[in-house]
Amino acid sequence: MPAEVSSKQSSESESKEVITFVVDPGKTGSYVLCHNGLERIEQFNLDSLTDFIDHVRSTHKAHPGFVRAVIEDVPSYCGKAVPQYTVFKLARNFGFIEGVFRGLRIPVEYYTPRKWQKPIPSLGKKTGMARKRAIREQASTLYPLLKPTIRNADSLMIAHFHFNR
Repeated sequence: MPAEVSSKQSSESESKEVITFVVDPGKTGSYVLCHNGLERIEQFNLDSLTDFIDHVRSTHKAHPGFVRAVIEDVPSYCGKAVPQYTVFKLARNFGFIEGVFRGLRIPVEYYTPRKWQKPIPSLGKKTGMARKRAIREQASTLYPLLKPTIRNADSLMIAHFHFNR
């Protein structure tokens, strides 16, 4: 069941609402569905790529021409501390997700981790889990009703960056 926050909507705006998939293709990835910017947000874990494809297809079919995508752009080098299988899974997920959107002709934008994380003041030089916790804390401060987790905070903060740049 997705977490969701909503503000007022009229039935007229629903028919022409722009829906943006914002995806963190990481090892334990997640995505958020943003309706009309940050007016309403739904969070999903990226557990099944088949379920993800079905979700993108059904959303695209219900809102033709009004679906957009944002994907975290994967770095070509993740550092010595990151195992190669993790880098491989990240790159494979990224390519698969990008292919789903491109195959449906959904416009895609990309943000590197450095770009979307730069405005988060509490990150500093933190690494690993300390960095993940700082991202989750920032997401919790901005979107307390969504109750962000370490797993889905990245996609939520990418969406925040995208709509507030």
